[in-house]
Amino acid sequence: MRTPVLPPSRPRRAFTLIELLVVIAIIGVLVALIMPAVQSAREAANRTQCKNNLKQLGLAAQEYHDSFSSFPSGWYCDEANDPNCVLQAASPYMWNGMTGLFMKLEAGNLYDEINFDHSPYALDNRTAIRRTLSTYVCPSHRPAEQIDLTQIDSAGNSTTLKIGPSDYRGNMASGQIFDCTDVNDPDCFHYDNGITFRNSRINISGITDGTSNTLLIGESLIGTWPDATNCCVRTTAQRRFNKPNTIQGRRIPYWESMHPGLVNYAKADGSVSSIKEGIKMDVLIALMTRGGGETISADDYE
Repeated sequence: MRTPVLPPSRPRRAFTLIELLVVIAIIGVLVALIMPAVQSAREAANRTQCKNNLKQLGLAAQEYHDSFSSFPSGWYCDEANDPNCVLQAASPYMWNGMTGLFMKLEAGNLYDEINFDHSPYALDNRTAIRRTLSTYVCPSHRPAEQIDLTQIDSAGNSTTLKIGPSDYRGNMASGQIFDCTDVNDPDCFHYDNGITFRNSRINISGITDGTSNTLLIGESLIGTWPDATNCCVRTTAQRRFNKPNTIQGRRIPYWESMHPGLVNYAKADGSVSSIKEGIKMDVLIALMTRGGGETISADDYE
């Protein structure tokens, strides 16, 4: 029997360096073409989730109103006995009024865990304030994870606490008082013509501009849910919409988001809207006042 003779095997041809570089370049071009679409789709999903969060907060505020005949306060303090209980601003030891919505957000256990007789940073509240709620966090900004907060006591000792974040604040007030021209005078600004301010108990009948024309809760990038300094936003003509704002080098809270060109809001009627960053300041002020008597059309949102 004859043994078949196999043809000699040909050596396999490898990629040349030039071919390999061409393949890598093609892959790089495809990635560059695909990534913006992927990022755009991710942002669209995050923006939708953010609006869903605000929808839940807005509906919770409606249920709170049904139960207590008013929307939640911006913050709570003892006007009769606490010299720091002023209209202009809250103090860290006061409670954020947004905690009142926990009862309507299936977070009643967290509400019951809090000792509101003590400050948010008291020892018996340090477990509760670590809790995170995904409804309070915009996914375009950050995950619903604890953040570190450093506190310094009167003796100069520092303590780092874990705190639950929040990317949403209430509408406190807007605008300057008529005929008051000193922009550095705190008495020249309104502090209670919105919906959520010191010990406020604003009900629907008190929103004479109409609940569909008045902002209730909006996005703001710096904040946590427990203490009152993170409760609200006040608008002045000097602040920039959807841009970082600072005073004397210190970052201050304002309407701001990670969504390109817009900020999301829940209105007092429970609906959710997106406002473009090109909005005129007088229109934004009109949307924040509950009884300014302004007329707002759909075109004003552009």
